[in-house]
Amino acid sequence: ELPPANVVNCHIPSRGYMPVGYGQLGCSGFIVVDPQGNFVSRKTRAYLDYGDAAFTHLEKLLQDRFGISPVKRKTVVPSTSFLPTSSSSSSSSSSTTVNKKEKQEEEKKDSTVDLQPVPSVGIDSMDAEHEQCEEALSLLLTSPNTQTLESVLIELTSHFSHEEDLMKKHGFGQPVDSTDPFSPFRSHVKDHERILELGYTELARASTKAQAMACSSKGGGGS
Repeated sequence: ELPPANVVNCHIPSRGYMPVGYGQLGCSGFIVVDPQGNFVSRKTRAYLDYGDAAFTHLEKLLQDRFGISPVKRKTVVPSTSFLPTSSSSSSSSSSTTVNKKEKQEEEKKDSTVDLQPVPSVGIDSMDAEHEQCEEALSLLLTSPNTQTLESVLIELTSHFSHEEDLMKKHGFGQPVDSTDPFSPFRSHVKDHERILELGYTELARASTKAQAMACSSKGGGGS
C-alpha cells in the first residue's frame, strides 16, 4: 500500500477528459502523472496479466521517480484448494499435525473475503445477473472445488456476453474514429477475456489433477 498523503488515486469521468493516446479501463494498468501534470507512464503493468507483480512495478516507478516508498503489504495465501488432499497416510508426528492445523485455521481467517453487494447499475437484467454472479462467487469461497468454480465461470460467461451485447447495441464505449486506439468497449471486453482465461485455465488444471488422483487411487495398493 502507498502512503495516502503522497498519492492521489483518481479516475477520468468521461471521454472528454481523456488525453489522446493515453488510457485504458478496468484492471489494465494505471496512468501515472506527476504533480505538474506531466505523464510519467501511459500504462503500468496490468494486474490481470502480472498479478501482484503489477503493483510491484507501479511501486518501483513511484519510488524511482518520486521517492515514494510503499508500505509493506501482508501477502495472504489462501489455505483452501479446489482439490481434495491425498488420502495416503503420513508418518509426521502428532505435534506437527496440530501445528499444521492451527496454521491452516489462521490462514483461513486471514483469507476470508467479505463480498460487498454490487451497486445497482440501473438496468434490471444486469442487476439480476450481478446477484447471480455474487451468489456463485460466495459459494466458491465457502466450498472451493471444481464444481463451484465451473458454476462461477458459467455465470460469468453468460453475464459478460449479455453485457457486451448491450454495450454494442447502445454504442457504449465505441470510438468515434475507427483508427482511435482508445476504446472503452474493447478495453472492457479484454478484461472479460482475461478473467475467463484465468478461470478456465484453473478449472482445466484442477480437473486434470483430480482425474489423475482418482486413477492413482483406483490403481494403488499394488504388491
